[in-house]
Amino acid sequence: MKRFFIYIIGVALVLTACDVDGSDNGNLDGFWQMTSREDVFCGTMGKVDMRNSGITWSFQGSILELRDVKKVNQDIIASFERNGDVLKLNKFYFVDRDNGDRMIENTDTTVSAYLMPYGINNANGQLFQIEELTSSRMVLVSRDPYSGRMEFRKY
Repeated sequence: MKRFFIYIIGVALVLTACDVDGSDNGNLDGFWQMTSREDVFCGTMGKVDMRNSGITWSFQGSILELRDVKKVNQDIIASFERNGDVLKLNKFYFVDRDNGDRMIENTDTTVSAYLMPYGINNANGQLFQIEELTSSRMVLVSRDPYSGRMEFRKY
């Protein structure tokens, strides 16, 4: 009986010691590869195949990581908020762990050089309509006329 009591206390301690920080992001959380985009930055409003570009978006909690796996573009982190089918991105930072992550200012050269390759054209915040979101596919449509539509597949 004493052994059973100790076992119950041990299990109770293990279960109460774990604090799970859950996310309400649903299918949004995870690693997404950009597969296509339509916008002015691509030079045409036609659909551009982005599968070989190496551009990825990764959502977790309230943090978004924008990464170029081919290392052509600077990696960026941002915060995001999701309200229903609206995704708001803001507070963009250069990923530079050695020197401290530095906030991106909203200047023309900064936006075009660092954010536009990821489909973002405003460092002060960007709104997207979530047109489709499943466990394997996401389609975002910018509310800005100079950004367009982006399609992603989930890894």
